[in-house]
Amino acid sequence: MTEAVLHEAGDGVVVLGGVLDFASVPAIWEQLRERIAQESALTLSLGQVRQANSAALALLLEAVALARACSHRLTLENMPRNLLELAELSNVTFLLAVAPAD
Repeated sequence: MTEAVLHEAGDGVVVLGGVLDFASVPAIWEQLRERIAQESALTLSLGQVRQANSAALALLLEAVALARACSHRLTLENMPRNLLELAELSNVTFLLAVAPAD
């Protein structure tokens, strides 16, 4: 079984970590959807993601779409390189609100 976690980091930041795949994304989506609906501005840090596939990219695209639909701001930070590359290959990078790397 794969495991992903979503936890509070404070100041409007939530941290997503672990393995984001077809098995773990549905449960994480339920948690993330609630957070996005509650917060008018939220930062999602992906620095603790150990492994991710196209399900993770779909999760992020849905999260951004939900935030826009709610007129909320969602910023993604610390995006793993493989997810950025997958977004580039899929030609959807422009849809993700990724904060520049430090």
